[in-house]
Amino acid sequence: MNIQPGVRGAALALASALGFALATSALAPVRSNASDFHPYRSETGRFSVDFPGGSPIVRELTGSKFLMTDNDVNYAVITEGVEFSVEIHDIPRFAELVLTDHYILEESVSGKLEDIGAREVDASEASLQGESAREVVFEAPDRAFTGKLLLVLAQRRLYLVTVLHPPTLDLQDASARFFGSFSFWPE
Repeated sequence: MNIQPGVRGAALALASALGFALATSALAPVRSNASDFHPYRSETGRFSVDFPGGSPIVRELTGSKFLMTDNDVNYAVITEGVEFSVEIHDIPRFAELVLTDHYILEESVSGKLEDIGAREVDASEASLQGESAREVVFEAPDRAFTGKLLLVLAQRRLYLVTVLHPPTLDLQDASARFFGSFSFWPE
Protein backbone atom coordinates (compact mmCIF):
# COMPACT_ATOMS: atom_id res chain seq x y z
CA MET A 1 0.00 0.00 0.00
CA ASN A 2 1.39 3.40 -0.84
CA ILE A 3 1.62 5.65 2.19
CA GLN A 4 1.82 9.41 2.20
CA PRO A 5 5.09 10.82 3.62
CA GLY A 6 3.20 12.25 6.62
CA VAL A 7 2.58 8.73 7.87
CA ARG A 8 6.26 8.17 8.57
CA GLY A 9 6.39 11.41 10.56
CA ALA A 10 3.38 10.37 12.61
CA ALA A 11 4.89 6.92 13.12
CA LEU A 12 8.19 8.45 14.27
CA ALA A 13 6.33 10.69 16.71
CA LEU A 14 4.43 7.66 18.01
CA ALA A 15 7.66 5.65 18.28
CA SER A 16 9.31 8.53 20.17
CA ALA A 17 6.37 8.78 22.56
CA LEU A 18 6.38 5.03 23.06
CA GLY A 19 10.15 5.08 23.57
CA PHE A 20 9.75 7.76 26.24
CA ALA A 21 7.00 5.73 27.89
CA LEU A 22 9.19 2.63 27.80
CA ALA A 23 12.21 4.48 29.16
CA THR A 24 10.24 5.92 32.07
CA SER A 25 8.34 2.77 32.97
CA ALA A 26 9.54 0.17 35.42
CA LEU A 27 8.87 -2.51 32.79
CA ALA A 28 6.81 -4.43 35.32
CA PRO A 29 4.41 -7.05 33.99
CA VAL A 30 1.17 -5.49 32.83
CA ARG A 31 -1.60 -6.48 35.17
CA SER A 32 -4.45 -8.25 33.47
CA ASN A 33 -7.04 -8.85 36.13
CA ALA A 34 -10.63 -7.83 35.48
CA SER A 35 -10.42 -4.62 37.51
CA ASP A 36 -7.63 -3.26 35.30
CA PHE A 37 -9.69 -3.34 32.10
CA HIS A 38 -12.65 -1.09 31.47
CA PRO A 39 -15.23 -1.39 28.69
CA TYR A 40 -15.07 1.31 26.04
CA ARG A 41 -17.69 1.80 23.34
CA SER A 42 -17.30 4.13 20.36
CA GLU A 43 -20.56 4.82 18.57
CA THR A 44 -18.81 6.71 15.75
CA GLY A 45 -16.10 4.05 15.47
CA ARG A 46 -18.76 1.32 15.73
CA PHE A 47 -16.70 -0.87 18.04
CA SER A 48 -16.28 -1.84 21.65
CA VAL A 49 -13.21 -3.13 23.48
CA ASP A 50 -11.87 -3.34 27.01
CA PHE A 51 -8.95 -0.95 27.50
CA PRO A 52 -6.62 -1.25 30.50
CA GLY A 53 -6.62 1.77 32.76
CA GLY A 54 -9.72 3.49 31.39
CA SER A 55 -10.73 5.54 28.39
CA PRO A 56 -8.33 5.97 25.48
CA ILE A 57 -6.92 9.10 23.97
CA VAL A 58 -8.76 9.64 20.68
CA ARG A 59 -6.76 11.19 17.83
CA GLU A 60 -7.83 11.95 14.31
CA LEU A 61 -4.96 10.88 12.08
CA THR A 62 -4.66 14.01 9.98
CA GLY A 63 -1.91 13.99 7.40
CA SER A 64 -1.26 10.31 8.01
CA LYS A 65 -3.79 8.53 5.88
CA PHE A 66 -3.58 5.37 3.87
CA LEU A 67 -4.11 6.61 0.31
CA MET A 68 -7.28 4.58 -0.09
CA THR A 69 -8.95 5.54 3.18
CA ASP A 70 -10.55 8.45 4.94
CA ASN A 71 -12.01 9.05 8.42
CA ASP A 72 -8.82 7.78 10.06
CA VAL A 73 -9.01 7.75 13.86
CA ASN A 74 -6.81 6.14 16.53
CA TYR A 75 -8.01 5.20 20.03
CA ALA A 76 -5.03 4.42 22.27
CA VAL A 77 -4.06 3.79 25.87
CA ILE A 78 -0.38 3.66 26.85
CA THR A 79 0.10 2.08 30.24
CA GLU A 80 3.24 0.72 31.86
CA GLY A 81 5.15 1.08 28.58
CA VAL A 82 2.56 -0.81 26.51
CA GLU A 83 0.29 0.63 23.83
CA PHE A 84 -3.19 -0.82 23.33
CA SER A 85 -4.93 0.75 20.33
CA VAL A 86 -7.78 0.50 17.88
CA GLU A 87 -7.39 2.37 14.61
CA ILE A 88 -10.18 2.76 12.08
CA HIS A 89 -10.06 3.62 8.39
CA ASP A 90 -13.08 3.91 6.11
CA ILE A 91 -12.38 2.49 2.67
CA PRO A 92 -13.81 4.61 -0.20
CA ARG A 93 -16.64 2.89 -2.05
CA PHE A 94 -14.70 2.70 -5.33
CA ALA A 95 -11.86 0.79 -3.61
CA GLU A 96 -14.34 -1.64 -2.08
CA LEU A 97 -15.77 -2.29 -5.53
CA VAL A 98 -12.48 -2.89 -7.38
CA LEU A 99 -10.17 -4.39 -4.71
CA THR A 100 -10.48 -7.76 -3.03
CA ASP A 101 -10.61 -8.13 0.75
CA HIS A 102 -7.37 -10.12 0.54
CA TYR A 103 -5.61 -7.30 -1.33
CA ILE A 104 -6.83 -4.61 1.09
CA LEU A 105 -5.71 -6.63 4.12
CA GLU A 106 -2.32 -7.53 2.60
CA GLU A 107 -1.56 -3.94 1.64
CA SER A 108 -2.79 -2.67 5.01
CA VAL A 109 -0.46 -5.06 6.85
CA SER A 110 2.49 -3.94 4.71
CA GLY A 111 1.67 -0.26 5.14
CA LYS A 112 1.16 -0.47 8.90
CA LEU A 113 4.37 -2.41 9.47
CA GLU A 114 6.29 0.05 7.30
CA ASP A 115 4.74 2.95 9.23
CA ILE A 116 5.90 1.65 12.60
CA GLY A 117 9.23 0.32 11.33
CA ALA A 118 8.49 -3.32 12.09
CA ARG A 119 8.74 -6.62 10.28
CA GLU A 120 6.31 -9.52 10.19
CA VAL A 121 7.26 -12.53 12.32
CA ASP A 122 4.10 -14.59 11.77
CA ALA A 123 0.75 -14.05 10.08
CA SER A 124 -2.46 -15.99 9.60
CA GLU A 125 -5.76 -15.55 7.84
CA ALA A 126 -8.67 -15.20 10.25
CA SER A 127 -12.31 -14.28 10.48
CA LEU A 128 -14.05 -12.17 13.10
CA GLN A 129 -17.82 -11.93 13.31
CA GLY A 130 -17.95 -13.41 9.80
CA GLU A 131 -15.67 -10.75 8.28
CA SER A 132 -12.23 -11.16 6.68
CA ALA A 133 -9.37 -10.64 9.10
CA ARG A 134 -5.62 -11.11 9.43
CA GLU A 135 -3.56 -11.68 12.59
CA VAL A 136 0.07 -10.56 12.51
CA VAL A 137 2.86 -10.88 15.07
CA PHE A 138 5.62 -8.32 14.45
CA GLU A 139 8.84 -6.94 15.87
CA ALA A 140 11.20 -4.05 15.26
CA PRO A 141 14.38 -5.12 13.46
CA ASP A 142 16.42 -3.94 16.47
CA ARG A 143 14.01 -5.76 18.86
CA ALA A 144 13.15 -2.46 20.56
CA PHE A 145 9.49 -3.52 20.50
CA THR A 146 7.23 -6.35 19.46
CA GLY A 147 3.51 -6.80 19.21
CA LYS A 148 0.42 -8.22 17.65
CA LEU A 149 -1.94 -6.71 15.11
CA LEU A 150 -5.46 -7.83 14.22
CA LEU A 151 -6.84 -6.32 11.01
CA VAL A 152 -10.54 -6.75 10.29
CA LEU A 153 -12.27 -5.58 7.12
CA ALA A 154 -15.96 -5.12 7.94
CA GLN A 155 -17.80 -3.86 4.88
CA ARG A 156 -16.06 -0.53 4.14
CA ARG A 157 -14.39 -0.14 7.54
CA LEU A 158 -10.89 -1.41 8.32
CA TYR A 159 -10.08 -1.98 12.01
CA LEU A 160 -6.47 -2.30 13.19
CA VAL A 161 -6.38 -3.61 16.76
CA THR A 162 -2.83 -3.50 18.13
CA VAL A 163 -0.77 -4.25 21.22
CA LEU A 164 2.78 -2.85 21.05
CA HIS A 165 5.29 -3.51 23.85
CA PRO A 166 8.91 -4.10 24.80
CA PRO A 167 9.95 -7.71 24.16
CA THR A 168 10.88 -8.12 27.83
CA LEU A 169 7.22 -8.06 28.89
CA ASP A 170 4.97 -11.10 28.93
CA LEU A 171 1.61 -9.81 27.75
CA GLN A 172 -0.11 -13.06 26.90
CA ASP A 173 -2.99 -12.59 29.40
CA ALA A 174 -3.43 -8.84 28.84
CA SER A 175 -3.29 -9.23 25.05
CA ALA A 176 -5.78 -12.09 25.10
CA ARG A 177 -8.16 -9.99 27.20
CA PHE A 178 -7.81 -6.95 24.90
CA PHE A 179 -8.17 -8.82 21.59
CA GLY A 180 -10.91 -11.09 22.97
CA SER A 181 -13.03 -8.13 24.04
CA PHE A 182 -12.96 -6.41 20.63
CA SER A 183 -16.23 -6.39 18.68
CA PHE A 184 -17.80 -4.18 16.00
CA TRP A 185 -21.14 -3.56 14.37
CA PRO A 186 -22.34 -2.36 10.92
CA GLU A 187 -23.68 1.10 10.15
